[in-house]
Amino acid sequence: ISNKIENVSEIGVDSESSTRLKITLAKHKGSDNSGFCNTIADGLVQRIAMVDSEEESENVDKNRPTLTLLNIATAPAGSLLKQIGMLLSRLDNLSQVLVWSESEVVDAQQPCSIDIIELPRVNLSFRAKRVEKIDGSVEHRLYSN
Repeated sequence: ISNKIENVSEIGVDSESSTRLKITLAKHKGSDNSGFCNTIADGLVQRIAMVDSEEESENVDKNRPTLTLLNIATAPAGSLLKQIGMLLSRLDNLSQVLVWSESEVVDAQQPCSIDIIELPRVNLSFRAKRVEKIDGSVEHRLYSN
C-alpha cells in the first residue's frame, strides 16, 4: 500500500515544464489626481523556468530561457508583431493568444524577437526557427510544435 501512495504523489509532477510567472509593473510619469487609482503603468510578464516543481524552491533553470510575454494590442501598426496578431485573430480571440520572446527585455517598449506563439484553446503552438536560404539570405519561420 505504501508503494502505491508514493507513486500517486508523483503523478502530474513534471520538472521539465515547471515555470513561474514574474510580473513587474512600471508606473508612467505623472500623478493621479482623481483619487481612484487611475495611474497608467506598463506590465512586464516573464515566464521563468525552474529546476524543480517544489513551491518553496528558488532554483532557476539556467539551461532554459526566460520568456517575456509580448502585447499584440499595443504593437505599432505595421510591425511584425501586429501583422502576426492580425493573422492569429482569425484562429482565436487575441486575449487567448500568447506571444513569447526569448530576448532579454527590460522595458515594455523595447524591440525584441518573436520566438514562441501559443494558442491554448485551440491546442496550437509555434516556434520560430532561423532558416538560411540557398542564396545566403536568412529568414525566420514559424513551425508548429
